[in-house]
Amino acid sequence: MNRVRVQSGLLGLMALLMCCTLSGCWSSSPVEDLNLETGIALDIAEESSQEKQINQEGGNYPKKELITGTFQFVIPEESGGSNSSSPQAKKFFNITETGDSVFEMIREISLRTNRPPIGQHLKTVIISSSLLRKIPLYELLDFFLGDNDIRPSVQLLISTEKAGHALQEKIPGQIPAYILKDIFQNRKRNARLIKPMALVKVIGPMKGERSFILPNVITAENEIKLAGAGIIKGKTQTYGGYLNESEVEGLMWIKGDLKGGVLKSSDPKTGKNIAYEIKAVKSKIKAIVQGDDIFFQVKMTSEGRVSEVHKKNENLRNNNVLGQEESLFQEKVNSLAEQTVAKMQKLKVDVGGFGEALRIQHPKVWRKVKKDWDTTFSKIPVRFSTDIHIEDYGSSITTAD
Repeated sequence: MNRVRVQSGLLGLMALLMCCTLSGCWSSSPVEDLNLETGIALDIAEESSQEKQINQEGGNYPKKELITGTFQFVIPEESGGSNSSSPQAKKFFNITETGDSVFEMIREISLRTNRPPIGQHLKTVIISSSLLRKIPLYELLDFFLGDNDIRPSVQLLISTEKAGHALQEKIPGQIPAYILKDIFQNRKRNARLIKPMALVKVIGPMKGERSFILPNVITAENEIKLAGAGIIKGKTQTYGGYLNESEVEGLMWIKGDLKGGVLKSSDPKTGKNIAYEIKAVKSKIKAIVQGDDIFFQVKMTSEGRVSEVHKKNENLRNNNVLGQEESLFQEKVNSLAEQTVAKMQKLKVDVGGFGEALRIQHPKVWRKVKKDWDTTFSKIPVRFSTDIHIEDYGSSITTAD
């Protein structure tokens, strides 16, 4: 019994000593004392009026005028009582800084605010296509990829307009950088929205010199919209062109990346619309090699339901009618895919996964053509076939008269 008591006492003493040696967060800072970055937009250099005035007063430093960064910070909420901010109160502020080093620009902001900028809560980085025509992506992202405070889940976007406009207030009481991040939750509702591109996901394509796409954001008055996609060319890592919404939709079918959405077609006789709600999509790219010739066959399949029909007296329970509707949607998908491939081949980029299919299925052939694959792909025939199965037609078997 005494031995057990001694052992218990020793264990208790050891636990007490361990607690005493724990340092805790002695160097932590209250969140109210920090500037938490939520979004950063990078544009071609254009000094703001504040920066011009600062420079005139002697506040400039050695730099080239290459990049203007718009840095978005959260405004800490006041705690408790009637003085708490209302739901409609502005919850962020922006600071712009112009220079030639993203890291230096962020540190220069420390001379303009008493709270140090912290990147641990950064959600969104937007880069203008104009800037990407002059500076390759790997240079612009070098700081973000190397900074220990910035998480690899930060989402990247491109803008064919001024990137900083996307970080202006659009919805009262909400933070623009968070809105852009959360829009991707709607992919199951729209077939024209590509997968979000996290910072960590661009490392592979950049190292492998493969072309890829980034979601494109546009602004109109007080609204933002994710519309289409910007292309990053593999070899140069610069802006390589734009896919519009229909071309993005076609690309999603080719890659089988759809989580849902709507496919709209029209009856060739009446011109009336019919809408198909996508429930599931699969795609398979087959690379075929015959001697020195390469071509691809893409097989796409989908299941879904008819959700809207404008054609009068359409009996959706009739197998012949359903077969006709399925044919219309199949033709629509093939048309979208053909349009997308035509655009890719015009721009001499492969962002559809065709090179990856060839690498896996014919590795010896791939080794011969991979050096200048984007150009080679621009001349390769691609054939499409689509099989759509309408498994549901809603709560009514006929359209309203």
